[in-house]
Amino acid sequence: MAWKVPGSPRMKTFLYLLVTIATNQVAFSQLVSIGAKGGIPFLAPNQGGDESRPYIVGPSIEFRLPVGFAIELDALYRRVGNTSFFGFRSNTVFIPPLTPPYVSSYLDRQRGNYWEFPVLGKYYFRPRTTAWQPFIGTGWALRTVAFHNDISETVVNADGTSHSDSFRNHHQSDLGVGAVFSAGVRFRAGRVAVVPELRYTYWGSTAQFQLRRNEAAGLLGISF
Repeated sequence: MAWKVPGSPRMKTFLYLLVTIATNQVAFSQLVSIGAKGGIPFLAPNQGGDESRPYIVGPSIEFRLPVGFAIELDALYRRVGNTSFFGFRSNTVFIPPLTPPYVSSYLDRQRGNYWEFPVLGKYYFRPRTTAWQPFIGTGWALRTVAFHNDISETVVNADGTSHSDSFRNHHQSDLGVGAVFSAGVRFRAGRVAVVPELRYTYWGSTAQFQLRRNEAAGLLGISF
């Protein structure tokens, strides 16, 4: 069996490839951070049975630029929903043979998968080699929500007879665009960074119960 010595051309080529790959990985890790964010939205008290989940979660990636600048892209998920109930009772005198319902109820249970896609430009006030870096950021975000409604309706007629119906429908919200503002601190411990952050988003328009014009959240990110 022939053994390759460290100084052979093939071994030198192999070592060169290893060094090149390692150097590229180090350079990539210095320019890009990949991680995840989670947090809690700051929501005002709501009326009408709001049942949205009190959390936000999703992946995040940051591209570092010279002189303390960076670009961050997120994909944040929330579960939103509400339940509405309406009951009606009529004491109006009707003319036969037109006999409208005497009592009726309507229950609408709405749930939605809420996705938000922010793109932020960020500026760090201290060098990345330091243990902590305060930052500010601003940019734009897109959001879309896929809703489904479970509806139940019960009608009791004046003669005491009743009937119930239930059905489900689906609909997609219009694509929303909002302005985002953020501030936080990046704490670095080796290759891991922990990033607490406050974020505010002003949406251009909203026409549904779960979609607010003003939204704020406290987020905690972990990146590598």
